Amino acid sequence: MHYRRLPLVGLKNARDLGGHPTMGGGVTKFGRFIRCEAPRALTTDDIALIKSCGITDSIDFRGDSEVAAYPSVFASDESFIYHRCPTFDKQLAFASANHPKNRPAMDAFVNWGEKYIELITNSKDWVRTTLGVMAQSRGGVIFNCTTGKDRVGVISALLLGLTDVAEADIIADYCVSELYLAEVYREVLAHYLKRWPGETADLSSPFFRTAPENMETLLAHIQTAYGGVAGYLESCGLTADELTLLREKLVAE
Repeated sequence: MHYRRLPLVGLKNARDLGGHPTMGGGVTKFGRFIRCEAPRALTTDDIALIKSCGITDSIDFRGDSEVAAYPSVFASDESFIYHRCPTFDKQLAFASANHPKNRPAMDAFVNWGEKYIELITNSKDWVRTTLGVMAQSRGGVIFNCTTGKDRVGVISALLLGLTDVAEADIIADYCVSELYLAEVYREVLAHYLKRWPGETADLSSPFFRTAPENMETLLAHIQTAYGGVAGYLESCGLTADELTLLREKLVAE
């Protein structure tokens, strides 16, 4: 049985990139790439289901402080090859609700579309390393950041864009994160307001949103600046062979 959203106890936002039609008449394969939030508390049944999907590798995008606070269960499970591919050396500053000195004002937060453009512009080495690991994996890959919406959302969009999934489907895949993360975000918000009672924020804050315009902004920039996802990935240093491997891994004709 194939699942788009995996029915796991320990993950709320674990989703398979399979099942998307491509512009060339194919469909993306299940069990190749699964996106999720930090896998810090999975049950035995959760692990068994992930293994049954054919997943052999885990890629963790989090910085050192994020990993130290909540280690990945895959790092200590010999059934998986655990890769650290941190986007930044330190915790992701613009996504940290708990940073003691630079806490964000959640009711007046960043423009995520602009942040995603900044991310793909300044972190090309990270993109090249991440997709290179994905291209060479012996089985499927599960990849995570902290919430599974921003860093993971960007990589998911690049994978789907490379395989010519329609833009509307890429955007829809991005947008659903805020629905699946609602329970998590209620806890984050409660913790934030308890720690800084003078702040005002609610779940409508852009901090918690995966609004369509965020991904629309990123995809439009990639098209204008690079001629499309393939052109962007080539600018990151990925080879034609690696791009072919990724397409073959993800698309069933």
